[in-house]
Amino acid sequence: MKKTRMIVLFTLVMCLVGAGYVMAGGGQEEEAAEAGGGKAKPVTVTVQMFSGPEFDAMVPTAEFWNKNYKESTGIHVNNIALSRVGYMEKMQSQLVAGLAEPDLLHPFNMSLGKLRPYLEELNSYLDDPDVMNGPDGGSYSFDQLLAPAQACVTAADGAILGMPKDMSELCIYYREDLISNPPDTWPEFVQMAKDYTKSINPSSPTEYGVVLQGKYEKWTYCAALETLWPAGYEIFAPGSETEIDGPNRDAVKAFKVFEDLYKAEALYPGFDNTEYPEVDAALKSGDVAMAIQWNANYFSLSNPEISPKVAGKIALYPPPGWEQADGSIKRSMYVQTINLSLNKQSKNKKAAMQFLAWSSLGEGAHLYAEAGGSSPIKGVWMAEDAMMPYPVLAPMVEDYGRSLPMHNDMSELVMIGSSWIQKVGTGAATAEEAAEGLPNEMMEYLETR
Repeated sequence: MKKTRMIVLFTLVMCLVGAGYVMAGGGQEEEAAEAGGGKAKPVTVTVQMFSGPEFDAMVPTAEFWNKNYKESTGIHVNNIALSRVGYMEKMQSQLVAGLAEPDLLHPFNMSLGKLRPYLEELNSYLDDPDVMNGPDGGSYSFDQLLAPAQACVTAADGAILGMPKDMSELCIYYREDLISNPPDTWPEFVQMAKDYTKSINPSSPTEYGVVLQGKYEKWTYCAALETLWPAGYEIFAPGSETEIDGPNRDAVKAFKVFEDLYKAEALYPGFDNTEYPEVDAALKSGDVAMAIQWNANYFSLSNPEISPKVAGKIALYPPPGWEQADGSIKRSMYVQTINLSLNKQSKNKKAAMQFLAWSSLGEGAHLYAEAGGSSPIKGVWMAEDAMMPYPVLAPMVEDYGRSLPMHNDMSELVMIGSSWIQKVGTGAATAEEAAEGLPNEMMEYLETR
């Protein structure tokens, strides 16, 4: 009998390892209540995240909770990391299967529409004093989050489907030792890219004017939305959450940005295979004057040990926009969040929400940021002693930040968008063809659903 139990236990452990689990912050089950009326076994809240800096920041945050508040709250937090590769599919499988664990999951806001049937709406919990008053004596409010972060997790009907743990956005990175006035409009951006491309301007101090994401993956379209949105392009028709907007004349000028950069050969080589790591490498090389890149890259680019050629020479600026009839400039900044959402089948919902509120809005949010996370609350981003680049990014995000609307097929629609950006940026389609082909392909896709 004992031998059989050992075989079962070994098999279970190997299954977890095979699934890519990493446990931290007390993966062991708590001992049962002590004989003779000892303390009750605490509730264990399981927090599942994908591996990487986000999970690494959550480990000390959860450890702090377990050390300081487990006894007073009766809540023990257990962290689990899954591989980033295929995480969305694994998480969706868990939810569709109706598993009660993990209690808290780690989706991008782009996935919330698809996952909504399996996620608990948080609105009622955010009005519960037991949840919104922490064990450290702090009181919390959803409004502590930056407005674009709130929008990322709020559906059109007002349902809140997650709590933002990290927020990412795309802005201009430029060589401030070379460029004194970064571009405010997309036509200025294109011209400056040409001016800093040596094949066009032999006196240029850099080989290429700009590096942009063009790989066939989601983030290419997300970055391009900063060009498309302020030009007047929208995915959905006015007043609709499901009907794709038809071909848009205004989108042509936005696609022209990519077409003109391609034709002028002002783009850093390898556009169709470029995403975050390639943009990072191009900036570090010192061979490019500008980029549209994620905020996270700032930390390594400002470190002289990691980026000796450009550290101290890189600055951030809002995405360019389009000049309006009254002379103003309309800009958009793509914002996305990585969230913790509550499993609708969880057996520990209130306990999970107590930890989630503390770690997202209160003391834990600051600990998470100190450990390398990007807690999108005003107390982190707008504090007098806020770490760079938050003081620079915060006003940009507040003024220009936008997120994608929730939709069951948003990930697939975004991939269609990325394919058209790539086509134009490699000369495989014209701006006019893309402005018509993009919405038509999206419509055709949704008709098959």
